[in-house]
Amino acid sequence: MSAKPHWWIDTDPGVDDAWAILMMRAAEVNVVGVSVVGGNVGLEHTARNALRLVDLFAAPPPVFAGCAKPMIGGLPDAAFVHGADGFGDALLPPPAATLQQAHGAQALIDASFRQPLNLLALGPLTNIALALMLDPTLPSRCERFVVMGGAVNGQGNTAIPSAEFNIGFDPEAAAMVFSRWPGIELVDWSLTLRAAPGVRDVLNWLSASAPLARWMRAITHKTEAFVREREAGQWAWADPLAAFVALHPDCARYEHFRVRVECGLGAARGQTIVDRVGISGWQDPMVSIVAGIDTSLFHEHMRQALL
Repeated sequence: MSAKPHWWIDTDPGVDDAWAILMMRAAEVNVVGVSVVGGNVGLEHTARNALRLVDLFAAPPPVFAGCAKPMIGGLPDAAFVHGADGFGDALLPPPAATLQQAHGAQALIDASFRQPLNLLALGPLTNIALALMLDPTLPSRCERFVVMGGAVNGQGNTAIPSAEFNIGFDPEAAAMVFSRWPGIELVDWSLTLRAAPGVRDVLNWLSASAPLARWMRAITHKTEAFVREREAGQWAWADPLAAFVALHPDCARYEHFRVRVECGLGAARGQTIVDRVGISGWQDPMVSIVAGIDTSLFHEHMRQALL
């Protein structure tokens, strides 16, 4: 029997990050560490939420606080979706786990020397960019790198219409990572919309009597209100989709193109630009863009993670 792969999660929890991490927990992969970045809400909140999440593991992985702010500046946070504390202002008890002393970027580098890693990035790429600056050889010790980010068809989810949140929050970090890291597997916002479960389905999953379902329901009330205000029939869950691809690459269909991130200060800041015709002359590494997945299986894995 082959050994279970080692995963490092970089995250900014966020209710969608929470569901993604519950999926990694349910799959019983070896999560060897969690680095936290400011994004959905400030680092004080995202770090506390990450500690609450590892409390749910039988063997809690260590949690390391990383970068609080983007390199230069991008978008405002997403507290209006996730609640001021990132977890729906649900008044959860304080976590039992505590933060480790090392910075998240350095902790990721150190872990990569102990064993080959797989890396799942669910938030802005600030920590990853810093790790690359500290150690440009890091990608050689990471077998897979799954990134939730970008909008490859130009339809984003931010005040900048063409930008997806994780990339738009820190475009400079994302630009650095895409230009230096070979073999990124990109799960973008357009795929998230195509694979989104129905609102009624999600509410049915959250209504289960299992403790994790009740816990997730408590932290998603603010996000549910946001979705209902828009009279949406589907509820997009980007980070769980990235977790599904991380766990089941055989259920994904990939297309391979070079990708750059717009870092100008204009209306396209944070846009992911895809060279689909191959005539740009870019020498950036090819990106494996997830173009399709087994949607039914993805939804089932979301549901099972709560049980």
